[in-house]
Amino acid sequence: DVAHRAGLRTAAIDWPATRHAPTLDFNLPFFKDQRVFETQTARAVWAELTALGYPMHRQGEWALLPKRLYKDEMVGSVAAHVSHRHAPDLLLMHFLCVDSLQHLHGPRSPEAYWAIEYVDGLIGRFLESLGDPRLYETTAFIVSDHGFLPSRREIRPNVRLRKLGAQREARFVMNHGAGALYRLDADASAVEQLAREIARLEGVSGMWPAVEYGGLGLPTPADHHQVADVMFEAAPGYAYGDTADGDDEHGPPKYLGTHGQRPVHADNAAFFLAAGADIRRGVSLGAIRSRDVAPTVAATIGLRMDGVEGAILDRALA
Repeated sequence: DVAHRAGLRTAAIDWPATRHAPTLDFNLPFFKDQRVFETQTARAVWAELTALGYPMHRQGEWALLPKRLYKDEMVGSVAAHVSHRHAPDLLLMHFLCVDSLQHLHGPRSPEAYWAIEYVDGLIGRFLESLGDPRLYETTAFIVSDHGFLPSRREIRPNVRLRKLGAQREARFVMNHGAGALYRLDADASAVEQLAREIARLEGVSGMWPAVEYGGLGLPTPADHHQVADVMFEAAPGYAYGDTADGDDEHGPPKYLGTHGQRPVHADNAAFFLAAGADIRRGVSLGAIRSRDVAPTVAATIGLRMDGVEGAILDRALA
């Protein structure tokens, strides 16, 4: 948004949460459903990529975890095309097969390491496509939004709610290593009691009522109606499931790798690497905050983000 307002050209390839974003001059959004791809992608973008021979009819299929590597190859290829044809000042690319294969096979699995090398190769091929002198005028940021933890056992809080006869009172919504309890017809006292029941389940490592969300950096239900009443964390080795069926409150996990837990756990921190024209060589920053990434990116294209919590990583800049 800041770059577009400053008159710079912007583009995004498979970037999440960008549907109809008015500040992206070229945008192939991230979706998982073919119908949504076809109805929500800008007609000009769809026509341009179809004319180039990209299999636009398979975008939904390639969003599936086992086939995500095909879409990642397309992301790198489209990015090279967009870079030459549209010459964006800011280009966002989203590669997902590292995430997909860690879900399917677990972190530190042979498949996970293969995916890392595969995406590394795609990024390298894109950078080579820039050619001289553009390559040496470009700054690249390689970042992730989370790490990964192994998952060996699934926690099923909705089974506990069903056993308590409380399915109409509250609903537990999972996000792998994190989970959220939403009040339906229950009053505040009942929600508190149900939350304590869930907190006693094996593998639940943390519970936060809304009054404690500030410590997590989260808004409260008073801030937005979609925010949950209570948040939960699963211990490393566990993940939450959505099902309310059956009598087993635990079972085998859907995925062997998970995320959603706080980054305080080993291996669950995100990744950050910066290199190129505006980056100081050989600097190790140690642990950084994700909120500092965007202001630092902005600084490399001559912009400043005001009114944000993040700060520029000055030690990284040349």
